[in-house]
Amino acid sequence: EGIGTWDVPTLEWMVAHRTPVATNVAWFFSTLGSAWGMTTIALLATGFLVWRTRSYWPVLLIGFTAAGSVALTVLLKNLTARARPLRAQVVEPLPTSYAFPSGHTLNATAILGVVGYLLFLVLRSQLARILSLVSLGILVLAIGWSRIYLGHHWLTDALHGSSRGGAWAAIVISLHHFVVLKNRRFAHWIMV
Repeated sequence: EGIGTWDVPTLEWMVAHRTPVATNVAWFFSTLGSAWGMTTIALLATGFLVWRTRSYWPVLLIGFTAAGSVALTVLLKNLTARARPLRAQVVEPLPTSYAFPSGHTLNATAILGVVGYLLFLVLRSQLARILSLVSLGILVLAIGWSRIYLGHHWLTDALHGSSRGGAWAAIVISLHHFVVLKNRRFAHWIMV
């Protein structure tokens, strides 16, 4: 029902319009959204943010975000047990877990959302802030698209993954902003 009525037509359109170049691009973004890809991106971003702030808060925030998003992904997949698209529509290798939500999209949205927040706090140039947020947003959209294009998820899996990941990032950001940054007892511990 609702947006779910677009699941089959969206996937069928993607399958009908697959090309070798687009498939390679989809695999690139899907790999960036994988556990290894997100771990690499998170470690690089954390390293830069720790170097820039001389603070341990980026390690805590990004680590906490990643752990929570993975736990949320596993919990939701096991609660819903939604089947993936038909085998004939999937670009191999076949995924082995349940479809809902898209773990790639949920984790990318959560982790890159918190990275974007921290970059916004650290970067002083308005242009650098805008470019980093737009780049991270495009990356999240590309990862979600890649999962649908490859037939590994339905449209609603990616949309719900993004909304759940965004909600988790919002919780982490709110906790950091209102509990840590606004609390004077922590002020001497942080530079971000």
